[in-house]
Amino acid sequence: MDEAKSDLVNVLSRLEAHWVVLEAELVEINKDITYCEQCVKKYGEYFTYPLQHLKDLKRTKKQKMKDIIQAMEAFNDNLLGGKRLVKALEKDTPIGALGNAIDGQAEM
Repeated sequence: MDEAKSDLVNVLSRLEAHWVVLEAELVEINKDITYCEQCVKKYGEYFTYPLQHLKDLKRTKKQKMKDIIQAMEAFNDNLLGGKRLVKALEKDTPIGALGNAIDGQAEM
Protein backbone atom coordinates (compact mmCIF):
# COMPACT_ATOMS: atom_id res chain seq x y z
CA MET A 1 0.00 0.00 0.00
CA ASP A 2 2.88 2.36 0.78
CA GLU A 3 4.35 1.68 -2.66
CA ALA A 4 1.07 2.63 -4.35
CA LYS A 5 0.89 5.79 -2.24
CA SER A 6 4.48 6.61 -3.16
CA ASP A 7 3.73 6.05 -6.86
CA LEU A 8 0.69 8.30 -6.65
CA VAL A 9 2.63 11.09 -4.95
CA ASN A 10 5.46 10.68 -7.47
CA VAL A 11 3.10 10.90 -10.47
CA LEU A 12 1.27 13.92 -9.08
CA SER A 13 4.48 15.79 -8.28
CA ARG A 14 5.92 15.03 -11.72
CA LEU A 15 2.74 16.23 -13.42
CA GLU A 16 2.97 19.42 -11.40
CA ALA A 17 6.63 19.87 -12.39
CA HIS A 18 5.76 19.39 -16.06
CA TRP A 19 2.96 21.94 -15.69
CA VAL A 20 5.41 24.52 -14.33
CA VAL A 21 7.82 23.93 -17.22
CA LEU A 22 5.05 24.12 -19.83
CA GLU A 23 3.73 27.31 -18.28
CA ALA A 24 7.17 28.93 -18.45
CA GLU A 25 7.62 27.77 -22.03
CA LEU A 26 4.26 29.29 -22.99
CA VAL A 27 5.27 32.65 -21.55
CA GLU A 28 8.42 32.58 -23.67
CA ILE A 29 6.58 31.39 -26.78
CA ASN A 30 4.03 34.19 -26.40
CA LYS A 31 6.85 36.73 -26.26
CA ASP A 32 8.43 35.19 -29.35
CA ILE A 33 5.11 35.23 -31.21
CA THR A 34 4.68 38.93 -30.46
CA TYR A 35 8.22 39.64 -31.66
CA CYS A 36 7.78 37.51 -34.78
CA GLU A 37 4.51 39.28 -35.63
CA GLN A 38 6.39 42.56 -35.46
CA CYS A 39 9.05 41.10 -37.77
CA VAL A 40 6.37 40.01 -40.26
CA LYS A 41 5.04 43.58 -40.34
CA LYS A 42 8.50 45.07 -40.57
CA TYR A 43 10.31 42.63 -42.87
CA GLY A 44 7.53 40.83 -44.69
CA GLU A 45 6.49 37.27 -45.38
CA TYR A 46 9.93 35.81 -44.64
CA PHE A 47 8.90 35.53 -40.96
CA THR A 48 5.52 33.87 -41.66
CA TYR A 49 6.90 30.32 -41.42
CA PRO A 50 8.64 30.90 -38.04
CA LEU A 51 5.48 32.60 -36.78
CA GLN A 52 3.36 29.61 -37.80
CA HIS A 53 5.87 27.26 -36.18
CA LEU A 54 5.59 29.19 -32.91
CA LYS A 55 1.79 29.12 -33.05
CA ASP A 56 1.86 25.35 -33.65
CA LEU A 57 4.29 24.93 -30.77
CA LYS A 58 2.00 26.97 -28.53
CA ARG A 59 -0.96 24.81 -29.49
CA THR A 60 1.04 21.65 -28.72
CA LYS A 61 2.11 22.94 -25.30
CA LYS A 62 -1.46 23.96 -24.46
CA GLN A 63 -2.70 20.49 -25.44
CA LYS A 64 -0.15 18.92 -23.09
CA MET A 65 -1.43 21.18 -20.32
CA LYS A 66 -5.00 20.06 -21.07
CA ASP A 67 -3.82 16.45 -20.85
CA ILE A 68 -2.33 17.16 -17.42
CA ILE A 69 -5.61 18.72 -16.29
CA GLN A 70 -7.53 15.67 -17.52
CA ALA A 71 -5.17 13.34 -15.68
CA MET A 72 -5.54 15.36 -12.48
CA GLU A 73 -9.33 15.36 -12.83
CA ALA A 74 -9.25 11.59 -13.33
CA PHE A 75 -7.20 11.20 -10.13
CA ASN A 76 -9.73 13.36 -8.31
CA ASP A 77 -12.71 11.43 -9.73
CA ASN A 78 -11.14 8.12 -8.72
CA LEU A 79 -10.42 9.43 -5.24
CA LEU A 80 -13.98 10.68 -4.80
CA GLY A 81 -15.36 7.39 -6.14
CA GLY A 82 -13.15 5.48 -3.72
CA LYS A 83 -14.31 7.60 -0.80
CA ARG A 84 -17.97 7.02 -1.74
CA LEU A 85 -17.34 3.27 -2.01
CA VAL A 86 -15.62 3.15 1.39
CA LYS A 87 -18.49 5.12 2.94
CA ALA A 88 -21.06 2.73 1.42
CA LEU A 89 -19.10 -0.35 2.52
CA GLU A 90 -18.66 0.95 6.06
CA LYS A 91 -22.33 1.79 6.24
CA ASP A 92 -23.12 -1.88 5.58
CA THR A 93 -20.22 -3.37 7.56
CA PRO A 94 -18.13 -1.04 9.73
CA ILE A 95 -14.41 -1.87 9.88
CA GLY A 96 -14.59 -2.13 13.67
CA ALA A 97 -17.18 -4.91 13.36
CA LEU A 98 -14.98 -6.71 10.86
CA GLY A 99 -12.02 -6.51 13.21
CA ASN A 100 -14.04 -8.06 16.05
CA ALA A 101 -15.35 -10.82 13.78
CA ILE A 102 -11.86 -11.62 12.51
CA ASP A 103 -10.45 -11.60 16.07
CA GLY A 104 -13.20 -13.98 17.16
CA GLN A 105 -12.38 -16.39 14.32
CA ALA A 106 -8.68 -16.30 15.16
CA GLU A 107 -9.40 -17.40 18.73
CA MET A 108 -11.21 -20.55 17.54
